Amino acid sequence: MGGKTKQTPRTKNNAKPSSSSRSAELLGTTTPVFVGFSAQADGNLVPFAPGFASAEQMPETFDVNISPQTQIILRKLTKKDPMTKKKALQELHEFITESDVDSLKNVLPLWPKFYHNLASDIEHAVREQTQLVLQLLMSKCKRAMAPYLKQLVPVWLASRFDNYAPAASIASNSFRETFARTCEVCLHCQAEIIEYTTRNLTFHTPATLSMGKNLKPEESEQKYHRVVISSLKELSFFMEQTAQAEDLEQLKQGLATLLAHPKFWTFAKHKQTAIKAAWFECIYHILQSAKLEEVITPQKSQLITTSFQFIDDADPLVAPHVWGCVLLLQSNYKDWYAPLNIRKALLPKLSTLLSNAFNRNAQAICPNLLPFLSKITPDSLQGLDIYEFYQRFFDNLKTAIVGPHDPPLSKADTSIMHSAYFECLRFMLQQINNDAERTENMEQFAFNLLEQQLLQPIGQLLLSENAHAKYFFQHTSALVAFWDRQCNSELKSSCALYVKLLNVFWTRIFDMVTQDLTAEDVNEQWLSHVLLLVQDLHVANPSLETQSVKFLETDNEEIAAPEQNSQHSTPTKKGDCYAAFIQKELKQLVVKLVRICLDKASSSSNSGRYIHQVRTLTKMFTDIDFYKSLTEQGALSATLDKFVALLGHLRVDACESVVEIVFEILALLDPTQRFDYIAQNLLKIEAHAVQNMLLHRLLSYPLCTEPAVRKMLASPETCAIISRIAEEVVVDNNRDKLNLLHKCFFQTDTGDILINAATVDKIVLAMCAPLEQPPSSDMVEVCGSFIAQIMPVICSQSNSSLAVRQQVFLRLYTFSLEQRVGDYLSEDTLWEITTCWQDALSSKDIEIDDVLLKKCAGIVEELTHNTELSASSLESMAENMAKFVICSTENIENESQRSLRIEKSIVALLSSELKTTESVKQFEQHCVYLESLQDSITAAVPFDRADLDERKILPLVRRAALNFNTICKLVCQVENPQLAHQSNETEDELTEDYCDPNANLLKHWSESLILEILQCVRVANIAETWLEVSSHLNDASEDLVLRLTEQARIFMGNSSELVTIIKERMLQDALQQDSVMSCRQLGYLIYYAQYVVFEESATILLHEDLAELFISNNALKSYVVTLQHLLPKLSQRALTLTGSIMRTEPNEMWVKAAVFRCLLLNNFQADSNEQTDRNIIASALQFLTRVTEQQNTRKDMLHYNVELLKQPYESVLDTVEFIKLLNEVLRRFPTELTIKNWDGIRIGLSSWVLTVSKSISNYTDPKTSFFIVAVYELFASLVSFIRSEKQKSSTEMLKSVVEEWESLFAREVNVVLFKSYYELTHDANVQPESRVCYEALLESLMPSIDMLDYSYVYGFCKAPNSKLSLDHLCNLLLKQLHSSQNSLRMNAVHALRQLTPHFVADDIMVNDKQSDNLETACSTISKWHFLNRFEDYLTRYDALMHKYLEEFSFKLAELEDLEPIDRHDAFSYLLIWDCIINVCAKSPVALRAVYTSWLNENRYEENFLHFLFRAMPVDILKNHSAKWHSNDVYKELSWSQLKDPQLSVERYACHLYSQVLRKLPAVVRKWWNTSQSRQKNFVDNLTTNYVSALICTEELKAIANRKEKHENMQVTVHTSTREVLAVYALDEARMELVITLAPNYPLGAVKVECGNQIGGRANARNVGMQLTIYLTHQNGTIYDGLTLWKNNLDKKFEGVEECYVCYTVIHQDTCQLPKLTCKTCKKKFHGPCLYKWFTTSSKSTCPICRNVF
Repeated sequence: MGGKTKQTPRTKNNAKPSSSSRSAELLGTTTPVFVGFSAQADGNLVPFAPGFASAEQMPETFDVNISPQTQIILRKLTKKDPMTKKKALQELHEFITESDVDSLKNVLPLWPKFYHNLASDIEHAVREQTQLVLQLLMSKCKRAMAPYLKQLVPVWLASRFDNYAPAASIASNSFRETFARTCEVCLHCQAEIIEYTTRNLTFHTPATLSMGKNLKPEESEQKYHRVVISSLKELSFFMEQTAQAEDLEQLKQGLATLLAHPKFWTFAKHKQTAIKAAWFECIYHILQSAKLEEVITPQKSQLITTSFQFIDDADPLVAPHVWGCVLLLQSNYKDWYAPLNIRKALLPKLSTLLSNAFNRNAQAICPNLLPFLSKITPDSLQGLDIYEFYQRFFDNLKTAIVGPHDPPLSKADTSIMHSAYFECLRFMLQQINNDAERTENMEQFAFNLLEQQLLQPIGQLLLSENAHAKYFFQHTSALVAFWDRQCNSELKSSCALYVKLLNVFWTRIFDMVTQDLTAEDVNEQWLSHVLLLVQDLHVANPSLETQSVKFLETDNEEIAAPEQNSQHSTPTKKGDCYAAFIQKELKQLVVKLVRICLDKASSSSNSGRYIHQVRTLTKMFTDIDFYKSLTEQGALSATLDKFVALLGHLRVDACESVVEIVFEILALLDPTQRFDYIAQNLLKIEAHAVQNMLLHRLLSYPLCTEPAVRKMLASPETCAIISRIAEEVVVDNNRDKLNLLHKCFFQTDTGDILINAATVDKIVLAMCAPLEQPPSSDMVEVCGSFIAQIMPVICSQSNSSLAVRQQVFLRLYTFSLEQRVGDYLSEDTLWEITTCWQDALSSKDIEIDDVLLKKCAGIVEELTHNTELSASSLESMAENMAKFVICSTENIENESQRSLRIEKSIVALLSSELKTTESVKQFEQHCVYLESLQDSITAAVPFDRADLDERKILPLVRRAALNFNTICKLVCQVENPQLAHQSNETEDELTEDYCDPNANLLKHWSESLILEILQCVRVANIAETWLEVSSHLNDASEDLVLRLTEQARIFMGNSSELVTIIKERMLQDALQQDSVMSCRQLGYLIYYAQYVVFEESATILLHEDLAELFISNNALKSYVVTLQHLLPKLSQRALTLTGSIMRTEPNEMWVKAAVFRCLLLNNFQADSNEQTDRNIIASALQFLTRVTEQQNTRKDMLHYNVELLKQPYESVLDTVEFIKLLNEVLRRFPTELTIKNWDGIRIGLSSWVLTVSKSISNYTDPKTSFFIVAVYELFASLVSFIRSEKQKSSTEMLKSVVEEWESLFAREVNVVLFKSYYELTHDANVQPESRVCYEALLESLMPSIDMLDYSYVYGFCKAPNSKLSLDHLCNLLLKQLHSSQNSLRMNAVHALRQLTPHFVADDIMVNDKQSDNLETACSTISKWHFLNRFEDYLTRYDALMHKYLEEFSFKLAELEDLEPIDRHDAFSYLLIWDCIINVCAKSPVALRAVYTSWLNENRYEENFLHFLFRAMPVDILKNHSAKWHSNDVYKELSWSQLKDPQLSVERYACHLYSQVLRKLPAVVRKWWNTSQSRQKNFVDNLTTNYVSALICTEELKAIANRKEKHENMQVTVHTSTREVLAVYALDEARMELVITLAPNYPLGAVKVECGNQIGGRANARNVGMQLTIYLTHQNGTIYDGLTLWKNNLDKKFEGVEECYVCYTVIHQDTCQLPKLTCKTCKKKFHGPCLYKWFTTSSKSTCPICRNVF
């Protein structure tokens, strides 16, 4: 390709290029020789210790005993890539794991060199993996590693201090696991350790450590820092571990060398704090060892200067080690200050450090302050006065403690700073006090310390907002308590200074506190701080147990030493360690403060804050002397009056404090005075809050046990207070008030409560009020729980009135029935309430009389009317009703009386106006009617009306479900759960609290109970039918019906003897033959114990037993109805011709017909037939023939052409069943019919439709409805057969039948059936109670109506003399588009689609005539065509949809607030447009142009297209600019999908949008082009992302799959490029055309490119322009445009003259040839072209000759 020639492979330091084969050869030899790295490459570095190579020196060759694979692993360890080394270490780890010790011994000599290199690698993952390998190697080899320890240990110890925690942790753990005695290991390797660390600290640099590594400068620096830190810490560790060793000469020599090296001292000032900290730590360990003192002494001056230089270092890593060195230097050298200039080198740094709060490093420095201070002597200050130093020291420290800090100090720093401050202060004052030769100046200094360092800060802190004042007050209290204890001890003679200090302290505190408190406006912060100080003084602990300093006596000198692991804590009272001043000075101070605060509270508007302080102060002292001293009179009564006087104007929280104080004082009085004062003074206070507090005290123990208090509680005043509290509780839900009410019901030993019955009634009624409202707050649960808890109390000992008890019971009973667990009602509370009234009934606290029973029944009846009751709610109600019956009667000992009472209770509770015999009968007739229409079930029992208000059904079903559930809980046995699930261990016994669920079941069943059960079973069966025939039920209704029917099944399967009685009564009812449902409900017997054991065969056995019973009793009607119900559950061919029913001759024809129909259904459902099936067919046909022959003799037998209303029910039923049998035969085996049978069907159908026509007005009559549906279904079956028969070859007889039908019967039958349908649906005034039946009738007719041939209907309506005109027909169908019944609406769409070709054909004829007329051709709006019939409805629907269009202007922000679209109106609107689009699609191009022009002129399409976008899914609208969702919603819907009642508006709107783009692209394109920019972009993006791809694919696929071929034109499709290539070829001439679809097609215009054209480039441009205009502005497909182009060329070659306006032969709109001829020049023009010429030129002249046209 012109590149460079290939060169030989690149090599490095080798004569040959790399080769895998050569490497394999080398590995395969027995004595491999590997190319290694020479020592010269390492800069000629030599090992600094025997056997301990430099980090970079790797072995050149390996032992031959090492396997080749292991050698490869070791070779990888020398690579520079970190990932390679990491993987190699992992492989080595696996190798060590899998190998034994003997195999590893060959590797051990090499490992120290690799370990030394890898342990300091720059990559932390490599270091971690290296330590893992070493750990595994040491654990596996153990003693085998001994020869290599001296090489490993120095690096191993250094790795313990790796800055990467995982690597350091692994190294530490492995070292600890390997060596039990660390000291011995260190001493064994001390020479290597010292040499390793010394070389790292003195010789190595970043460059030497990284030689040959190709590291970046920053990486080299990081590695060097890590090595230095680990070496210093390793040295410290070594000294710590060997401190007790005897021989340390090698260490001394090494340290001497190290300390003498100048580089070592540079680490003290290193910029890396970690290195500096490690250096000072190393020095600390040297100073700490007395044996190493001689090593450090030569550098003493340098070390002292360096250490004190960094005394103010703020780094938390460095500071502890620096201060450790400082303290050790002070301790080790008495002349430690000699090398220093104290004034310049120490004092400024120390002052700055203290003033700046230790640079926020107090926790590291503060523990060292006291030892440091103890070593300060007058000599060490070099002439500076020591007391001046002390003063400066404490002033600086005080600044840090009292002064503000931004940001604030942490709690830990603040606490330890205070501890250090007071330790130093206590030490200093103790030093002065213990000095026997102290001077007056020394005492004055002590007083100054007290004033300046203690009292002044207290004064500042009292006035400041410092949050750390509590620390200062706590330590102050401890210090004062210490002085006080010393003064009161046996050595008080030696504490003269402390006595003086205490006197000064208390004097100043009294002045400080009382002076500021007497001011008018007392600061809130100051008041709280004073209280805090007093509290701390009250709890001051004089002991030193919690202090962090020990004072040791050494050589008559006190030395303060830090105590290890000491922590600061607040002093507290322990045992008898009370300070003596508490009962003297402090008590006087508290009395003074209380009196001042009381005076302030009496006169201040904000008295509450003083009361809180008073309460806190009074808690300190509670003796009688203290309270007497609070007033000038010195009497308790005066103190009481003073406090009570405050209660009138205080807030609630302050009043509570005062009440507590008052009752503390009252406890000091004798009982008589105490209760008199309460009754005469306290209870007279009118403040509600105070009354609540007083009442709470009186109701609490021990006051509540006092007779005087009981008397007070019974007073009217107290009763009024309690009633008020109860009323307030239900409003504010105050827990304190609720607890107070609970206390009211405290029972004494005699069962009495603290309040009287009248008060109880008021409380209970008030607390019951929230239970009458729906749970909307926590108050319902609170009150319900309260009532449940006190109910046993109020019902005993006549603690309340009977009327109130009954009222509460009714309220609780109602609550249990109607409420369910929810957000504001817990399960526990509901259980409490339910159990409460049940216990009241069981214990006879509440006795049910007739009045109360009637009220309970009324509650149940009222709740059953509630439409929101769910099936689960009914279950709970039934449980409560059953419990009511059982609990209210369980204590009646006389069994007969109990049975009567139970019956009375059951009758009262279960009786209801919702479920009467008449209402059940109406419900039955309604459901029988619906089932007969839909499922071809015979309505065997005559009835006149099936109407029923649907609103009455659910209450009826609900009431039946409630009653049935209640009865089942009373009579049905339940399986014993403990016995059913008992373990196999026979020794298990039932627990004592086990309750048998069957113990309370009713043993005697009254007739009323049996009748109620029978009625409930019947309602369950009717409801099951209702569920099957109703398609509009919501989930709650379905659940209710399913639960009711399930309850019936469970009941029939119960083991109770009552079930057998019910079974017999059900059979007796069925034999009466007076109810369809009495037969239908026998299906529940398959759950009866007799049949349930047979499982799948249960239905067969039941059928056999019932057949025997009914036939033997001649109850054939009952048998047929039962058979029809059981038929779907019977197995195939369970019915035969030999059955007993076939041997009977019933009086009613319909019985035989129904049996034959059941026989056919049961035997002809299988995929294959048997020989016996032909006998069944023959018998059925024989029966049909016989009946037909009878009709010939009895003209009125089959009701030909009669009105049915006055006909007997049984006779009409005979005809209906005969027609149904005919229909079944026609559907299943039409070829078996004879000519007589066909004649009977055709003649019968033509006659029956006349009967339908005469009787259609009486459609509400059930028998008439059954007849109408049967006739329509027979018509549908016949038409379906004829249509299928015409598609295939058949017998001559069948052909003759079909021809005769179409020539003689078809037109009349179709027209009559449609006229009947028209009469049924046109202006039908249906009553609300008849609406369901009417819709069911229409639903049954819809499949048959779809089979009508609308060509007959159109021809009939078009006839001049027809009463049913085309206008009537269109209005009917367009009106039905707005029907609420989906099937009726979709039938209207189907009918309009069937009629469309006929209307379009008429419009074509009219359009062709008018196109020849210039005046009509020039007309802009046409009023003659089919779409004009839609105008009124479009206008009406546009008004309905306008509100949806206003709220959506194609803004994304609007999508969140869109109102839901009314589904009914939207579907009606979309359906009418669906019909319009279909009309346009079915019309030719010329007529389509007329239709779309009419739409554009009226601007109907604007609202329609706008609404389509408004109705699309919001998710797609939100993501219109990107395809986040599937475009399946825009795919075309099939007819079955359109008929789906669950079809959503969103899906239909998407379907119609894609349809209108397919069928009417120019209409959409014009709307899009004239839209605003935002709307235009929105539509463009959505169409491009979701619709265009679908339409383009369909269009191109349709062109490619088109079967008909045009002569002279070939079309090719390129799907990937969206191109269509058309070639027109005629003889030698060839023309090409390329059409390219836009990305947003069909919104965007297509691109037309013309290739070779006859006539040159100008003609090609003309053709391209014409075709582009057509495809842009006409509603045609791409293929329509190509056809137009081809036809133009054909006509041109045929010699047809083109129009001289558009220069085409065929007009692009009308597809017409030029027909209008100029009389002068004889040139021809298209009508629309000539009109356009007249309009634009404003003249009526010929475009060619200019003469008047």
